[in-house]
Amino acid sequence: MERWQRSWEFSSQPNSELTRHVLSSGLGPTSSKEKPRVVVLGSGWARCRAMKGLDTNIYDVVCVSPRNHMVFTHLLASTCVGTLEFRSVAEPIAQIQPLISRETGSYFFLANCNRVDLDNHVVHCQTLTNGANVLEPWDFEISYDKLIIASSSVPLTFGIHGVEEHAFFLREVHHAQEIKRKLLLNLMLSDVPGILEAEK
Repeated sequence: MERWQRSWEFSSQPNSELTRHVLSSGLGPTSSKEKPRVVVLGSGWARCRAMKGLDTNIYDVVCVSPRNHMVFTHLLASTCVGTLEFRSVAEPIAQIQPLISRETGSYFFLANCNRVDLDNHVVHCQTLTNGANVLEPWDFEISYDKLIIASSSVPLTFGIHGVEEHAFFLREVHHAQEIKRKLLLNLMLSDVPGILEAEK
């Protein structure tokens, strides 16, 4: 059975702490006794529909995405005003494809894909820590038999100056949370004595 492989190098620092450096890591090619591996990049609508439709009796599934859930984007606006809860518009990947959480050969990795080697059937990824001081991000590779690429797009600004700096996009749950926070803050500030009617 294939296992997650890592090699470590340790070096001493002036403060006597050990720092880990990942030299190599990843999932190697599948053997003839294993199920073929399907690697899915992303966790949006198209990727999740593809994962849900895979015959898990034939394939192992590996999902690589910077988020561990799918967002019902058309419902995000309702969460900004409290009509829906934030948890109502996000579906965990493990519920969409249960194989990822229960089978040994299937995985979900919270990471970004930086490069795809089509000749050698390998995707090059880097872990995503979201700024948490748990581990330094490291690179790893995943060999695949079949690859599904359905990467997301970015919001259009139509070249309008200042949109990226001052506008709120609405594609992720944290976008809706920020809009709701700003809306409630403005409503509370409007009741503060001394605020002009025009400012309200």
